[in-house]
Amino acid sequence: MGNVLWWSLVLVGLLLVGFVAVAQLKKRLIKPDDGMSGGFTLSDLRALHKAGKMTDAEFEKAKEAVVTAAKRAAERHAEEKRRGDASTR
Repeated sequence: MGNVLWWSLVLVGLLLVGFVAVAQLKKRLIKPDDGMSGGFTLSDLRALHKAGKMTDAEFEKAKEAVVTAAKRAAERHAEEKRRGDASTR
């Protein structure tokens, strides 16, 4: 009987640890993206290009991707602000 109780407690403990892990993962996945944290900036790209580590074509393509991502983030931020302003009325 003691053996069953012991393994039941172990199982409950593992379930609690799993629940906390899933909750933390979900929290990180739902968290809104705050710009380009962890990505390249235009100055990073310029430095790579100047150092000869990127071709002109690669630089232009990467620059366009950074600019597009920044525009999307700005639009998303503006939309969230509009929603917030509308909900306070």
